[in-house]
Amino acid sequence: MIRHSMDVVKNAVEHLNPGQTPVVTFDQPLFALAKQIQWKWPESYGEDQIVVMFGGLHIEMVALKTLGDWLQGSGWVQALVQAEIATAGTADSFLRASHVLCTRRAHQVTAAALYILQHRAYNHYCLGETRDAEGLPEFEDWCCQRGEDIPQFHYWATVLELELLVLVYVHSLRQGSLMMYLDALTELVPWFHALDHTHYARWIPVHLKDMAELTTKHPDVARKFRESHFTVQKTQRVFSSIPIDQAHEQNNACIKEDGGAVGLTDNPSALRCWMVAGPEVARVISEFQDGN
Repeated sequence: MIRHSMDVVKNAVEHLNPGQTPVVTFDQPLFALAKQIQWKWPESYGEDQIVVMFGGLHIEMVALKTLGDWLQGSGWVQALVQAEIATAGTADSFLRASHVLCTRRAHQVTAAALYILQHRAYNHYCLGETRDAEGLPEFEDWCCQRGEDIPQFHYWATVLELELLVLVYVHSLRQGSLMMYLDALTELVPWFHALDHTHYARWIPVHLKDMAELTTKHPDVARKFRESHFTVQKTQRVFSSIPIDQAHEQNNACIKEDGGAVGLTDNPSALRCWMVAGPEVARVISEFQDGN
């Protein structure tokens, strides 16, 4: 099925833009199959003929789950409930990243709170010292020292570090910055190893290798990616780019209320419109046909 999908994409791209390199995005299980296809049939599907991308939304989801694994049993859920940020059930779902947007916002609030508490503690330390201000350690040095002395400080400083790393990754997608994306992803991989997200720990390095070799294998694609075209910008708003797989999920959501793509099989004309033009245009045409 994946091999057939790659054939369809290659033929469609060649028909519309002869000579253009096809770019296909998959989530983790399908990405693994696509890479195995590339390695088994390099003459037809090799890395020099088609670019296989890792879905950015799915990476964000597993990164949020990794954060949940690190925070499991730390009292974070109870703190969110006591602060009336979320109910008990909702706060517990943040550990599993059941809702990406809500989970991300919870970690944004947590990161801001930890940053404020760190600086408040540092200012309290500075006020309590009788030495000259010139002899006081810098904030970063003070944090390192407190982390060595107090395990709890070290734990929550690590939480802040990981949360900021995930938020930097999201920032790279919204801004469409390829270098920031690759840097953040490189730093996330060890966390996937450490917290037992085996499949992502294995396959994201393969994706990073593909991106590193774009300049030599597909210079045109590399140039477009550096211009933010590895993401999708559905509006003209600044900081609104989203991963390709997230755009696909949003398009698919447009027809899920009508039964999804399966629900269109009873109407061959509507199914063809959806396949060719996309869910938004297909729905308009289908509604027009139903009206007549």
